[in-house]
Amino acid sequence: MSVDAEFAAWLGSACLNAVSSSPSLETAWGTLAATAELVSALAYKSDAEAEAVRQVNLFGGPMVVEVLQVAGLRVDLTCKPVTLTASRAGYTAGATVFVLGARELENVERTNLTVLRKLV
Repeated sequence: MSVDAEFAAWLGSACLNAVSSSPSLETAWGTLAATAELVSALAYKSDAEAEAVRQVNLFGGPMVVEVLQVAGLRVDLTCKPVTLTASRAGYTAGATVFVLGARELENVERTNLTVLRKLV
């Protein structure tokens, strides 16, 4: 039985590498552009390549950590992407953010959300 050389190398490797880049980010940031590497449990190269593209889209470009207050006790939003609208700069048309943490203010039933927002 013969095995494709690339498949054989994959079977013998400690992990499979997938690389993704963005020409627009490379142009914008030049040598300041960050490089990220991670190990995951993805079994297929196509899945790893799709994840690499997703991460470039998510983390490519400047981001900001902000605290916003929302109505209700919303600790359930922790570690989730949510779309928020507010009269605050960057939120008037709605911004999808990732909720890093939540602190509930029980006496007034409001929650301070610490979020990560991509600047566009």
